Amino acid sequence: MLPNGEDDSDLMRLVKELQASLVKNDKLEKENHELRQEVARLRAQVSNLKAHDNERKSMLWKKLQSSYDGGNKDESNLKAPESVKSNIKGHEVKNPNPKPTVKEQSTAIKPPPPPPLPSKTTLGKRSVRRAPEVVELYRALTKRESHMGNKINQNGVSSTAFNANMIGEIENRSKYLSDIKSDTDRHREHIHFLISKVEAATFTDISEVETFVKWIDDELSSLVDERAVLKHFPKWPERKADSLREAACSYRALKSLETEILSFKENPKEPLKQVLQKIQSLQDRLEEAVNSTERTRDSTGKRYKDFQIPWEWMLDAGLIGQLKYSSLRLAQAYMKRITKELESNGGGKEGNLLLQGVRFAYTIHQFAGGFDEEALRTFNELKKISTTSESQKINK
Repeated sequence: MLPNGEDDSDLMRLVKELQASLVKNDKLEKENHELRQEVARLRAQVSNLKAHDNERKSMLWKKLQSSYDGGNKDESNLKAPESVKSNIKGHEVKNPNPKPTVKEQSTAIKPPPPPPLPSKTTLGKRSVRRAPEVVELYRALTKRESHMGNKINQNGVSSTAFNANMIGEIENRSKYLSDIKSDTDRHREHIHFLISKVEAATFTDISEVETFVKWIDDELSSLVDERAVLKHFPKWPERKADSLREAACSYRALKSLETEILSFKENPKEPLKQVLQKIQSLQDRLEEAVNSTERTRDSTGKRYKDFQIPWEWMLDAGLIGQLKYSSLRLAQAYMKRITKELESNGGGKEGNLLLQGVRFAYTIHQFAGGFDEEALRTFNELKKISTTSESQKINK
């Protein structure tokens, strides 16, 4: 079922924008194809020009080399009669400092060395040379294709698949908007009733807040999207409803942790290390929860007062104080297990184990603000082992 009114106009607008985007996309792809062809043509033209230039340089070098070789040949031919004449007249005294002829003077000054020849390879009667432009074009094309491939892979779909997904998303959103509008119309009267209940709600105990929040959640659970539907109701007391849920959730989490601590029982057959790790983990969670509540207690408590939500449970006289006191049970379990371990070993391996027990006891003592009688008695038993061990060392 398609949405009506404002939702229908939004859908039509999105469809028109999609069609315009598709036309623009086709135009851009066509222009891109034409540009690629033009780039390929220009690159081929540049390559041909470079090849022609290299051929001209090669021909010029050949002419220069041939003229140089011909000059040397003429010089050797001209010098031959002189050498023959010297051999015939072997008894004549040669001038030790002969005066060079005009041709000898002209050939005495040699031309500068020519530039190096371009690298060539002979294949039968034909010679080939390396063309850097071929390598450059190949690398440029492969790099571009790799980039385009990565782009398609990152997007996950091609343009055609993207368009199909976009249409599907619009259709799904239209169904979603239709369901929201349907819930808004169908439950309008009941939501107005809930608004009045939330606005008028007052509580004397945090447990009443838990019950009320559970009822509200059950009433709103049938909505396709609670937040989206309630936005159509400007009078919905969102801040108060969120504060009620926050208070109920925080209180429930702390009570659950307290129950877990009070129900903890040590298993004598379980290894010492595992028992101590479990107790330490419980204590870490307890400290984190209590410290978090105490850090935000002032600001949160003020907000709860404004909405007439009980907040005294956040004080040391309330649930927070009970949680701190419950940590004494963890301290007793920890110290008793270490005491038992030390007694079974005759106090011969106390070392770090004793220090570990005292350190944990000290942490709980500071966190809870002290020990009660039972916790103090357990600590004195651990302390007695330490005193006995010291006496034995002195007597030895």
